[in-house]
Amino acid sequence: MMDRVNRRISILYRYGQRFLTARLKPLGLEVGLLPSFLQVCRFPGITQEEISAHTGMDKGTTARSVKKLEEQGYVFRTGDPADRRVNHIQPTSQARALEPLVEEVVEELHRHLYRGFSPQEICLTLEILSRMQKNLEEALSQPHSPRKAEGLEK
Repeated sequence: MMDRVNRRISILYRYGQRFLTARLKPLGLEVGLLPSFLQVCRFPGITQEEISAHTGMDKGTTARSVKKLEEQGYVFRTGDPADRRVNHIQPTSQARALEPLVEEVVEELHRHLYRGFSPQEICLTLEILSRMQKNLEEALSQPHSPRKAEGLEK
């Protein structure tokens, strides 16, 4: 049987999570909070909806993540004067102090991932994965019909 790409991606994800957990724990940051933490540091004033859109996390997961970051003193919310329902998430000085250390951990992960690859191979891999991501995004936006999935119609 042919090896499936989603299996490899899943294994890479799990190994990456283990790597990040080991490196982030001494810094006091949980690996599950990393996507939201980085989004807030990189885009101060971002909304929870924007965090969800940028990371692919569902809104509930994003809300819990932001709440936990807030409880741990990494972020604070500011209201939107134009729309009271919207909160903008800002990094605290504690988050700003931690950010370079967290970014270094992410860079270290990528150095390990890319070791032995040419820049062209890295570029091609990212292009292929982006196309796969787009394919699944499109599939998720369509109504589900098991028999009509591409290649399975009778």
